[in-house]
Amino acid sequence: MIEFGVDLLINFITFGICFLPLYFAEKSRPLFENIAVAMAFIGLLGVGTGIFISSSEEISTYAYIILIVQICALSIDGILILWKKRFGNNKFLVIISILISIVSMILYIYYVIASFIY
Repeated sequence: MIEFGVDLLINFITFGICFLPLYFAEKSRPLFENIAVAMAFIGLLGVGTGIFISSSEEISTYAYIILIVQICALSIDGILILWKKRFGNNKFLVIISILISIVSMILYIYYVIASFIY
């Protein structure tokens, strides 16, 4: 049962992180908006596919490590949201959020592949 919970947490956190660049890119440059929409679309496809193929019968150490890293990435995005509310929108926030989203998707892809290997 705990395997299902950890898998579900990783899926939903990654899904949320991939949609956060849309929040930062609103009323920004069209290039940033397009990249944010692409990350949201990739996140939707990746997590949607990963939900079906990443379940495992036993939980491994890599799942806990990825969960902790995803929670840290979500926390950093939360700090960026507070920063945006306090200081306004700027391109630095958009770039940082997009980079966090890319790292999160790379880790998620590793998680899905590792669930097959181990």
